[in-house]
Amino acid sequence: MKEYTYIMIKPDGVKAGLTEEIVRRIQNKGYEIKLFDVRKLDGDILDEHYAHVKDRDFYPEMKEFMLSDYVVPMIVYGENAIQGMRDLMGPTRSSEAPAGTIRGDFGNKEIVNQNVIHGSDSRETALIEIERFFNIKVNHGEEKDF
Repeated sequence: MKEYTYIMIKPDGVKAGLTEEIVRRIQNKGYEIKLFDVRKLDGDILDEHYAHVKDRDFYPEMKEFMLSDYVVPMIVYGENAIQGMRDLMGPTRSSEAPAGTIRGDFGNKEIVNQNVIHGSDSRETALIEIERFFNIKVNHGEEKDF
């Protein structure tokens, strides 16, 4: 079944000029980028997005990093897009990500949250994150043009 997922190139990926390369990799896997933006995030949306770790000691530094520069949020659509994108990204810890994955090739091996890219981890999370960052409601399997 075709599904939507939320992907965001983080500030380290944008600063390193990796946007085109990451987009190319996504499209080469057969996924469609339905919506694409370049923007700076605000603290409120980050607090909502990272609510599950907001009380952890590393959050202030992570929030500062995410506010440090532009990000590239996008909606990606295709067959098995959520797991397919997670495979393309590699594990969260770039030090554990194999060569050929986005995080394995470009992520910071020392700083966990500087791993170049974020992607939704489930079908439910994808819908929530798409609505949070784009204010759009989508349903998996229902193709939309934005």
